[in-house]
Amino acid sequence: MAYSQLSYPSGQGQQKQHSRIINSISNKTNDKAVMITFGDAWKSQFTTAKPILDKYGFKASFYIPCNFAGKNNLHMNWQDISALQRDGMDIESKGMDDKILTNMSSTRLNFEIGQSKQCLASHGINNATVFATPHGKGSNNATIVNAISKYYDFAINGFSNLMFLHCNGWKQYFTVQNDCRTFDDNGKLTYANRYVIREWSHNVHDVGNLYNDSRIFQIFVKEVNSQTIYNKNGEIDAIPILAYHSIDNRKTRGSTNINEFAEEMKYLHSNGFRVIPISDLGYDQNTKYLYLKK
Repeated sequence: MAYSQLSYPSGQGQQKQHSRIINSISNKTNDKAVMITFGDAWKSQFTTAKPILDKYGFKASFYIPCNFAGKNNLHMNWQDISALQRDGMDIESKGMDDKILTNMSSTRLNFEIGQSKQCLASHGINNATVFATPHGKGSNNATIVNAISKYYDFAINGFSNLMFLHCNGWKQYFTVQNDCRTFDDNGKLTYANRYVIREWSHNVHDVGNLYNDSRIFQIFVKEVNSQTIYNKNGEIDAIPILAYHSIDNRKTRGSTNINEFAEEMKYLHSNGFRVIPISDLGYDQNTKYLYLKK
């Protein structure tokens, strides 16, 4: 979850030999889906974003830095977070203090990652399985990935327009991944895997387009529809993971305008998109593919 977007390969639209990813959804023909994430436990996620999500029956994933909860009146408290969980929202971890993980000592790294899971559990969040790296820093760092894997099943870690469920939609250095294994046959960390799940940063476009709602909305529509060349007949091949932070009109670097967010959620609902929390993501140990549980 981040405010600044890293560079990523542009191979999605160029890969002519892309293998169809088969993720059969029985009795479903909807081949448009998105995941929605929120970072940093901003109060507006509870007071403003949640009522809009509720209007359409959408469930999202909220990444909590434990020491941010109840920090001040701009952040959610544990009562807010518990209410999100009771209403079916997905609560996951973003460490203890939202600190960049690179260059941390091994002791500090394990504290930031492992203690955050215990912290959530101590407040009644017992099923956290996903960790979000602050600012997406750590996608190419095997030490960080190995530390996360001790405590979590998945990690939001890095950026791309789409996340491919077989991890084979990108061209990188003239090679293509064939599955989502964490390390290749030579022991090198792969570009995308279950601990390097890549998301699309909304705030990059908020800031880059000076909070111009009409311009950002056009970018949003293009982004969520970019999956359609891969997803056919109810089979999900690729999925955009939409990352938000604060939903307000303050026009800070981590905020999305309220009307913009409302129009985006309305668009998803009106155009038949399935909205899926990260907790509905699975990993097949045999095939080494990501898949949607439902």
